[in-house]
Amino acid sequence: MKRITKSIKKLQLIANLIDIVYVVFAFILVSYLFVLLIEPGAITEQVDPGTIYTIFGLEFLQAGVNTIIALLLGYLLVFTPMAFQNMRRYFSKEAIEVDEWSYRTQHLYAVMSLVTLNPFSAVLRYEIGFQMKELVKGYRLKQTLINAWDKLKMFFSGETFRIAKERKERRDEQSESQQDLEKISQRDFILKIVRMVGTYTFLTLMALFIFIPFYWMILTALKTNEELTTALNPRFVIGLGEMQWVNFKLAITRFDFGTYIWNTIRVGVITMLGTVTTTILAAFAFARLNFKGREFIFSILLLTMMIPGELYTITNYVTVSRLGWIDTIAALIFPFMVSVFYIFFLRQSFKQIPDTLYQAARVDGCGDFKYLTRVMIPIAKPTIITIIILSAIGAWDAYIWPQLVTRSQDNWLISVALRGTSFTTDSGASDARPVYNIQLAATALVTVPLIILFFSLKKFIISGVGRSGTKG
Repeated sequence: MKRITKSIKKLQLIANLIDIVYVVFAFILVSYLFVLLIEPGAITEQVDPGTIYTIFGLEFLQAGVNTIIALLLGYLLVFTPMAFQNMRRYFSKEAIEVDEWSYRTQHLYAVMSLVTLNPFSAVLRYEIGFQMKELVKGYRLKQTLINAWDKLKMFFSGETFRIAKERKERRDEQSESQQDLEKISQRDFILKIVRMVGTYTFLTLMALFIFIPFYWMILTALKTNEELTTALNPRFVIGLGEMQWVNFKLAITRFDFGTYIWNTIRVGVITMLGTVTTTILAAFAFARLNFKGREFIFSILLLTMMIPGELYTITNYVTVSRLGWIDTIAALIFPFMVSVFYIFFLRQSFKQIPDTLYQAARVDGCGDFKYLTRVMIPIAKPTIITIIILSAIGAWDAYIWPQLVTRSQDNWLISVALRGTSFTTDSGASDARPVYNIQLAATALVTVPLIILFFSLKKFIISGVGRSGTKG
């Protein structure tokens, strides 16, 4: 492999910055179009398809605006992760060498930039690719075209077929033992291909099984209420111009969506901070401190994991009621600031740190708390980040307990609001009907942050789970 040059690094930085500028511009344009969308009079009505929008001096119908928003969101969905991944790779200490795949990848990025009307990044990517090719192969575009022309001449002149025929004749002249070895190699290769096809087919089916409910949620959120209530055969595909992106705007503007999101974020952050604090302190005590009855107490805590969580609901409700916390944020936070599972999870990571390191720190005069903050927490960082993510997701998705202890809508979490009267047409108990497209649009808005969080930090989750399950 060849070491990357300063010229290539400079061009990569410029190309990455251009990609990020395009992503930011697309995000601003999408936000502007959402603000521009005209809301219907009632949430069950549909915007007049003949509505005309003026965007930068150009006139578009409702279907045209929906198409533009769909294309821009598709662009953001694909190229936002790619832009930030390229930037992360640029600053990575591992990306210091180039090989044959490096310049091919840059040429692929160049083609994708052209498809997305980004000629500036495309030109830079092509130049980066050819500079990498010069490092690896020793030649650039001119020799590449000459080689391609020579191959074409060989193909049309029959030279390619002659070489293939000669190779076949040489194989036929080989000894029987060599032919048997080739047959065995071919058989192993075919079996390997069959296994790979079977494995990836199974994984693809499982991925579709998981993806279809999410796809159906987004599809339903983009349909009109009339289609959802009157159509006998639901459609699995709708056109870009038929996508009702105004439903997402209605989910934010027609309901107290901001209050529900703020309550959820506030409860999630405070619960997460409390859970992480108690988990780290308890896991350190059970992993490193020697006190009487340590193993017995830890065994009792593990036994509580065998009891279904629903059995704690009544006793927790009685406790919260006696403290006067019903219909307050405190009732949503304090009962879930301790998790036995997370304590066990982190204790396993702490137990993997050698005892000799702890003893050496004590000899040097390092106290327990200083050893915890300076040594154990940095080493167990992937596991702690995993706990943070899982705790935040658990607080974000909680429904049964928030539904039980909150009565006023001012203290509702978004999970409760989605199933409450916020997304119904009438307030009565008997005649209230859910507006499914608006309800699922709000659900999609709630789900997207969790998906972004998971995919952004999935390497920490995998690393944390793997580390906690490995002894040594």
